[in-house]
Amino acid sequence: MAAPVLHPTLEPGVVLNRQARVALASVSTLKRPRCFAVGPAGSGKTTLLTRCSHLLQDAGRRVRFLDGGTDPARVPAAEVLLVDDLHLLEADRLAAVLARASDPEAALLVAMRPWPRPDLALDIARCLDREAPPVVLGQVARSDVLAHLDDAGATLAEGCLTHILDATGGVTWLVTHALAAHDERDCAHDPGHTALRRAVEAQVTHRLDTVPEPLRRAVEQLCVDHPEARLPLLTATTAGDILEHGHAEGLLLRNGEAVPVVRAAARASLPAHRRHELESRLDGADLRVRQALDAWAAGDLDAAASVVESLPPDTEPTSPGTVTGLVASVWAARSMMSTASDVFRAARPLDAADATVALLAHVGAGHADRVPSAPQPAPDGAPSTVQIALELLDRGLRASLEADPPAGALTDLVRAADLHGSADPDRPLPELPAVVTASVALGTGHITTAQQVVDAAVARTPAGAWSRRRLVLWQAWLALQNERPADARASLAAAERLPGTVSPRDTLLLEAVRVGLVRRHDTVAALETAWRDSLERVRHLDVDLYTALPLTTLLTAAARVGDATTLAPQAARLEEILRELGSPPAWATHVWWAGVQQGILLNEPERLAPHARALVAAAPAHPLARVMAHAGGVWMSVLGGKVDADAVEEAARSLAAAGLAWDGARLAGHGSRRTEDRRVVARLLAVARELHRESAPRAEESTRTGAPEATGVLSQREWDVAVLVLQGKTYNEIGASIFISPKTVEHHVAHIRRRLGATSRSDLMAKLRVLVEEDRDASP
Repeated sequence: MAAPVLHPTLEPGVVLNRQARVALASVSTLKRPRCFAVGPAGSGKTTLLTRCSHLLQDAGRRVRFLDGGTDPARVPAAEVLLVDDLHLLEADRLAAVLARASDPEAALLVAMRPWPRPDLALDIARCLDREAPPVVLGQVARSDVLAHLDDAGATLAEGCLTHILDATGGVTWLVTHALAAHDERDCAHDPGHTALRRAVEAQVTHRLDTVPEPLRRAVEQLCVDHPEARLPLLTATTAGDILEHGHAEGLLLRNGEAVPVVRAAARASLPAHRRHELESRLDGADLRVRQALDAWAAGDLDAAASVVESLPPDTEPTSPGTVTGLVASVWAARSMMSTASDVFRAARPLDAADATVALLAHVGAGHADRVPSAPQPAPDGAPSTVQIALELLDRGLRASLEADPPAGALTDLVRAADLHGSADPDRPLPELPAVVTASVALGTGHITTAQQVVDAAVARTPAGAWSRRRLVLWQAWLALQNERPADARASLAAAERLPGTVSPRDTLLLEAVRVGLVRRHDTVAALETAWRDSLERVRHLDVDLYTALPLTTLLTAAARVGDATTLAPQAARLEEILRELGSPPAWATHVWWAGVQQGILLNEPERLAPHARALVAAAPAHPLARVMAHAGGVWMSVLGGKVDADAVEEAARSLAAAGLAWDGARLAGHGSRRTEDRRVVARLLAVARELHRESAPRAEESTRTGAPEATGVLSQREWDVAVLVLQGKTYNEIGASIFISPKTVEHHVAHIRRRLGATSRSDLMAKLRVLVEEDRDASP
């Protein structure tokens, strides 16, 4: 019988955060180790103390754990006393430990939960905190898990790690159980990680079974009720203790929220009568609203709309603005922003927060006549984080529509995106603040800011959130713009792996990334195929202001393959939206630039003329328009046969600095092909290669710049050519891809044949495949 195939699993062990690892690295070097550690159940307190004990003993130090037979007063000062579960000690034992903590010469390592907090335990913490920073445990970051895996000699797919961190919120004990339960055989064909989710939920359910009944019931209510229904619990006399107890048990975050896997486990384990008891506290309208919000969160647009539409006309839910916002957001996700605007126009008077949500829809649809005056903040009481976020969003969005936006507009939007993502990420919106912010950042030439805002939003958005797919797709599109194709492909794949149906609006963005990658990093034939594949998925979608940027990617890609008609209705609608909003440069510059590029690609000067004039008109007050207008003029000169090397290089680099490196490289490449001066050709080709590096056309084929060293046969440039030859590209296509002449490509191929001893083209292709496979096998 054949031997079984063993699938090694990660050795059990608590994942420790950076603070704990730093403490472990230094404990044996200290003359008098003294430290205080605090963290919920399962956060690694005992593990930390045990490892400290081993390290100290290895260094020749005497150590002792406090137990029932140990009197702290009798332990010599030089001997390291370790105290676990400080919060459980009786008052007299706490007093004895405090006496030792008050002696700076006495070695003492202490750990406790954050609740309960006896006064004497707090005094001990203060004594130790004066001498060394406390080690605060409870949540781990990606870097902590990677360090843990490295120590164990284990690996984990990036997508699996992201899923674990999203589902667990980084809560240490949940991450630890998830790593122990993870089996690549389960997740290979299940991007939703169903088996892993069930295993971790079972651990949560077991913990719920072991905590006191009042705490269990409180956690269940927090996991089932919508926010408005939590208020009676949170304002109860014992609410503080209940929430702190939940945090100490690892079931709640410090703010009383439950992470996704705890919410799912609590809901799944509820008996029918208990769920009915909790839901009966809501009136019928509020219960249906909550069900609609759940459907929205799951990405089921039809179910969300159906539930809300089933409400009788005379029902009065607790938050009518939430219902209006949900319905409008569903229409926006269906790629019908104008209908979303109609929903708000027909709604009853809105408060300031809901008015800002309406502003998103009205502006997105180009209905300038519906934009209300700026709302006045509520005069009474301190504003909430959500209110401040929406006020900043309102102010920043309005300012971005001005002909000369104030410098603070982008700052307001960045702060709004950050605050909203932290305070109210689940609220249905016609568009995400992070996307609005990224669009304005790009429209003003700040691509780094755009990337940082979206990256931050992705980092704090859990896997199950309705917004995650859209954010990850924007992350992919920005990586494409930022000349990071491997990152763009990785984010695109991550978005496609997320469970649920892709909304029509996200489909436009997804296809823009997919087609954009092919256009920049593959052949024209491949682009024609990709465009045909995408065409039916995008040709019937409506557009709005917030989909302008991905639409420009599709418009220029279509023009590259000679298609000027498929997306003409969407292009006309986008131009209409911009006109109705007053053609704000922060939103219009990239659309104008795409119009210029369409004219160039289609060889239709009359098509580009109005867009070029718009850029020139906006140039005096708008730096990005100025860069584009100048580059457009240089480009037209190049196409006319006049190549000024200094002007071409300056324009190309200016485009790159503004987030248009691909276009800058194309401009330099065009210039190199329209001059007979070899020095100018070499100079401009070098600029083009610098701005659009094609050393690794596909991340899965060669993700390292060190390929020549791995093979010991080919130079870096020859390696680049070899990979492209294997893709079936012609000499002209290879030259266009890496900005060298077809003659130079031919020279490189001849040199490769000599080096490999290839006797024919088929022999060359076979040897190149072997070479690439060997390099892939040698890749770390």
